[in-house]
Amino acid sequence: MSYYQEAENLLNKNKSGLTDFVSTLRNSMAPKTTLLLHLSGLNMFADLRFDECDSIEKEEQLMLDNGRYDLIVGDLPLNIKKVESELFPKGKVNKNWDLLYKAVQKLNPKGLAIFIVEPAILFSSRGRKVLKILEEDGFIYYAAFNTPENILDPITTFRPILLAFSTTAGHSIFVGEIGDENNLLLKNFVSKTDTERLETGKLIPKGEFNSFSGYATSSQIGNLKKQYKNYQLYKLEEVTVKTNRTKSKFDDLVNSFYIRRVGNSKVVSSLRPSDESKYFFQIQLDERVVLADYLVLFYQSNLGRLILDSLNSGSFISHISKSDLLESTVAIPGMEEQRLLIKTSSKLRNLQEIITKLQLEIGLNPKNVSSILEQYDSIQEPLKSLSLEDEVLAIIRKGEGKFIEFKQTFSRNIVTLNKDVAIEKSSLKTVVGFLNAHGGTLLIGVNDKGIVTGIEEDLFNSQDSYLLHFRNAVNSKIGPEFYPHIDYDIISILGKMILKVVCQPSKKPCFYDKKEFFVRTNPATDKLVGQQLVEYINHHF
Repeated sequence: MSYYQEAENLLNKNKSGLTDFVSTLRNSMAPKTTLLLHLSGLNMFADLRFDECDSIEKEEQLMLDNGRYDLIVGDLPLNIKKVESELFPKGKVNKNWDLLYKAVQKLNPKGLAIFIVEPAILFSSRGRKVLKILEEDGFIYYAAFNTPENILDPITTFRPILLAFSTTAGHSIFVGEIGDENNLLLKNFVSKTDTERLETGKLIPKGEFNSFSGYATSSQIGNLKKQYKNYQLYKLEEVTVKTNRTKSKFDDLVNSFYIRRVGNSKVVSSLRPSDESKYFFQIQLDERVVLADYLVLFYQSNLGRLILDSLNSGSFISHISKSDLLESTVAIPGMEEQRLLIKTSSKLRNLQEIITKLQLEIGLNPKNVSSILEQYDSIQEPLKSLSLEDEVLAIIRKGEGKFIEFKQTFSRNIVTLNKDVAIEKSSLKTVVGFLNAHGGTLLIGVNDKGIVTGIEEDLFNSQDSYLLHFRNAVNSKIGPEFYPHIDYDIISILGKMILKVVCQPSKKPCFYDKKEFFVRTNPATDKLVGQQLVEYINHHF
């Protein structure tokens, strides 16, 4: 099989989840008239087969069509070029947005139109204008669905969304992730039920949702504030003195840094000769509030990269607009802490340079090996501990999900203040659920809001007695044969101790107390019984 055939097969496999989602939506609606638009070369809905359905494959057909439809499903070209449009009489607009505008005109009252579009229509300044114009014309965007990850692999890593329009207004936007729970997601979409989970549907007030990556970013920034009270949140424009672009070379400006605006996100304190200035923003900051070297560190963190990724527009060549960048949020601590972070980062870079030099010479100078090992043993444990704390804090910032669960205590009921078997079962069934699914991490000593409370609330005499009690509970209710799949330890986080339990997926079914079967969904642990249990075991193991 050729590379192109393999690529096409993989693309078709990735698109099947989206096709199933739209088919289920159509079946649940039972519309009298349906219109399919196949205007993209990607053929995202090529496998859809509906009775009593009109299909349009050329733009000219869309213009000539005089029908009215209860359901319109649109596979539109993704931001390939800009054209003149009725949307903007004095300017141009993305061609696919113009096609979307023309398509919704054919929607029946109380009908539904759903289109494949790029996420930028939700957060870019031009995209927001398009949505406002559509709403003024009576076509309101009221739902957004994130398509399956890597849906366009291997063509591109770009991930489009599904955007739904109707002629009736609402105060909230229904958002969801297309995935393993599509039937429940669609049921909640039709009934406008809020489950507080993206996998099964969440209602978010209008104005508070601008993209899926932006939603994840806002959640993590909020959790960062919980972990470190002295962080302040700013829009970047609030701490910016000047933002420059150039075709040649930037002038040196005090307290400035550079963000790549075209292609992969890159943030640096200074440009190298190989960096093309025309692809960067130069941002000069208010030195009374923030130091440029600190913001470089912030944007190089996992959270900072997530923020920049959430701003990327375009489909196959990503870019960041100046207005969207300046509207984005940054988290800034006090000036003294900024300087400490910058100094620490510099020392770590120096340490890395020393390690690199040692690696280059070690093969030629074996007499230093003993000394190097001795020094390594003296510093690696403290550094490893600090690294582990940062890793766990990053997990907490992401919040609970399919692979992460928080429990405030293992044994103690925080309401009655007594030991409670039901509380222990809550943690142990989470472990069972992870083992029976795809693994995951349980953090005990962290409450539902992501605040580190510590296992001290469990009132054990010592860490050893705590670990022994946990091991005995696993042995009694889960079974020693599953020990190889469970790794646990007590670690220090923000001055408090928590129990971190990492579970690997089991190759055989695991039952709580040899009776009850649980499986991890997102972010819940569900009990399966009867036919549902049999089907899951036969399919999964």
